[in-house]
Amino acid sequence: MPSVYTPSKARANLFGIIRQVNEQQAPVLISPADGSKGAVVVSEDEWRSIAETMYLETTGVLSRVREREADDSGTTDVDDIDWNVL
Repeated sequence: MPSVYTPSKARANLFGIIRQVNEQQAPVLISPADGSKGAVVVSEDEWRSIAETMYLETTGVLSRVREREADDSGTTDVDDIDWNVL
């Protein structure tokens, strides 16, 4: 469960939150008291990982990985792989 801050407390503790998400590798939720939608703060490393995953998903690479993971036909000769099509 992520730490939760109101916008006012997050604003007052912004540098502490940045340090927290990087040290703990856990997101921080900024949640307005009025029930409106908030925001999530993650570390730069976590964001890069999320962005990479989204890219791989939208380009179809993850679909190919899942297909190959599900392939139980035996071994694959690496010389038969077209590495430019991955």
